[in-house]
Amino acid sequence: MLTGTIPFDRYPGLPPLFLDFLRGLPEFYPDPPSSEAVAARARQLLGARPRIAADAFRTRLPEARRMAEELAGGRAVAVLAGHQVGLFTGPLFTITKAFDAIRVARELKDRGIPAVPVFWALTDDHDLDEIARTARPGKNEALFFLLEGSDRSNRQPVGGLPLPENVTPVLEGFREDVRASDGAEILEAFGRRYVPGNSYGEAFIETLFDLVEGEPLLVLDPSSEPLRRQAAEFFAAASRNEAAVRESLRSVTESLERSGRPPTAALRPDVFPFFAVEKGERRRVTDLGETGRAVSAGSAWISTDVLTRPVFKSFLLPCAASVLGASEISYHAQSLALFSVFGLRPPVLLPRSHLVLLGPPERRAAEALGIAPGDLLYPLPPQAPPAIPEVDRLRRTTDEVHTGLSSLDEGLARLDPTLSGALETARKKVAHQLDQLMERIRKAAERKDETTSGRRSRLEAMLLPLGSPAERIYPPLVPLLSYGREALATIKQAAAGSLEGAEIVNMGADRPAEKEKESLHAG
Repeated sequence: MLTGTIPFDRYPGLPPLFLDFLRGLPEFYPDPPSSEAVAARARQLLGARPRIAADAFRTRLPEARRMAEELAGGRAVAVLAGHQVGLFTGPLFTITKAFDAIRVARELKDRGIPAVPVFWALTDDHDLDEIARTARPGKNEALFFLLEGSDRSNRQPVGGLPLPENVTPVLEGFREDVRASDGAEILEAFGRRYVPGNSYGEAFIETLFDLVEGEPLLVLDPSSEPLRRQAAEFFAAASRNEAAVRESLRSVTESLERSGRPPTAALRPDVFPFFAVEKGERRRVTDLGETGRAVSAGSAWISTDVLTRPVFKSFLLPCAASVLGASEISYHAQSLALFSVFGLRPPVLLPRSHLVLLGPPERRAAEALGIAPGDLLYPLPPQAPPAIPEVDRLRRTTDEVHTGLSSLDEGLARLDPTLSGALETARKKVAHQLDQLMERIRKAAERKDETTSGRRSRLEAMLLPLGSPAERIYPPLVPLLSYGREALATIKQAAAGSLEGAEIVNMGADRPAEKEKESLHAG
């Protein structure tokens, strides 16, 4: 069974800044990503009261509601994670982030520090083209789906948009992936959330609660009225400190450039790092006075961008830690410079858990192909044409037989002229039989090569679709339908926040019936 950790330098697509963060880069990331740093920050923040009441949080469990009261009363700190409100909860790592936040909060509690996991659902994002897409593994490649009405020109916050009619057939397409005994039930549970007319945000939040069932999780919706009011106050504070905001961002961006590290977020002098949602459209703030007046009049509301969102979270809550993806950590190199402008302590940044899920078919294919655990996310080299030494030897044997038979012709003719014809017939028959044997050998080699080629393509479809790790492409539905709800327990247990690399997570168990199957994924 393949086990271990795939080092981050073997994980595709990670920004160089993230790798520098892991190695230590105090100029831009003053806090190390350690449990000790998180505990120290939590103790510093404990007692600070949030700017929002307990009812601003979405909860499902009674324990979560009690935790919201504790947080609102200044008797606990927050551990944050968040992501876009993607279709079917988006890529697998979305749920992994939630499990990470739950784990870190629990670790703080074990140290005697009350902590609450909070998930920030980006309902105010307008990137419908990215949010409304999903994928499932086909037999030899990833199959992608995009809901109708999705395009890059959308400017409306996605959270409140209704799901279109074709969400039902897209979800139904996953039925082909049902392998687990409770797979059909799981698909139906998703179907109850993702129904035409329900909003992207509501479907996401309720499904997130379904997936962390039994775990107390709080969810914040930045499009909700309590958070809109606080966003207006945050924007007003930023406007009063406009020069300091711009200078802090300019200075840290230039420092990154001087160090040879391209900044993740480009700065534009004509825009302020906020969006305003007016007449249903989310657009960059270019005129602070005009935007401020529109917000005061109630005709617009404020939405933060990638640089100000981290600061806004700490403006709202005492955030001890923030669980982030690699790209999010990269742009925090710029965001962290803004915290002092608002007199805030930043959270300690923790990388999300990175997971590589391997079921029995993937394990067997990797072992058959001789792929080491550390190379599972490395693109396979081009496959060379199969060498068939047996054909070469048989061809030489054929030539030798032909030469040997030909050498008999003169002697046989002297013995009996009619034997020359018999010799020629024998030579043709032998040549024909040997040619047929060579052809059968070639076809056998081609079949073997096709099996190897099929294993390669199916393994890549499952682990590295389009060159990206599967956890960044496929939704939680994929492992859930294959391995049932127990997959969630396996994923939660594996989400340990490794700083070394992506954990290989073995799903399911090898069963004799499965060993007879050649395909990784029947489609």
